[in-house]
Amino acid sequence: MVIRECGILFRGFTLVYESYHKTAGEEIDNDLRSGLITAFLAFAKTAFAKNLVEYFEMNKFIIAFIEDKIMSRDNSTEEPEVLITYAILDKEKKIDKYISKVVIPRLEEITKKFKAKYEGKTLSEMSQFIIFKDVIKDIWKEDIKTVDQRLKGPLF
Repeated sequence: MVIRECGILFRGFTLVYESYHKTAGEEIDNDLRSGLITAFLAFAKTAFAKNLVEYFEMNKFIIAFIEDKIMSRDNSTEEPEVLITYAILDKEKKIDKYISKVVIPRLEEITKKFKAKYEGKTLSEMSQFIIFKDVIKDIWKEDIKTVDQRLKGPLF
C-alpha cells in the first residue's frame, strides 16, 4: 500500500498537506479537493450514521479520513469546529484491514499531534503549518514509498 497524499482540512480549506506521489495527470486545486472531501463527509453524515464511514473508494484510489474537533482563536461561536485528517492511498484488494489497523491509527496520531501544537491558536494563518509537513512524513515513514523505492534502499 502506498500513501499518495495526506492532509488536514478546517472549514473546508486545506491547512496543511503533503503529496508524495501524483494522483492525477493534471494539477488539482487544493481548495477544490478540500471542498470535495468535506462534501463527502457531510453526505456520509446525512445519509448514514456518524462515524460509520471511514473511507471512500474510487477506481484507483481510496480516501480515508477521520473527523475530530478543534478550538480556534478566531472562532466567533466559542465551540470546537470540525477538523478532518485524510489520506489518499492506492486501491488494493483486502484494504479494509489495512485501513483499520494502519491508516486510521496514523490519521489519529497526526490529528493528536496537530491539536497538541495548534489548539486554541488562530488557524487562518496558513504559513504556520508548513513545518507540520515533517511530522506527517515522519508518521507515515515507509508507507509513502513505492515498492521500487523500498527495494532500492536495502539493495543499492
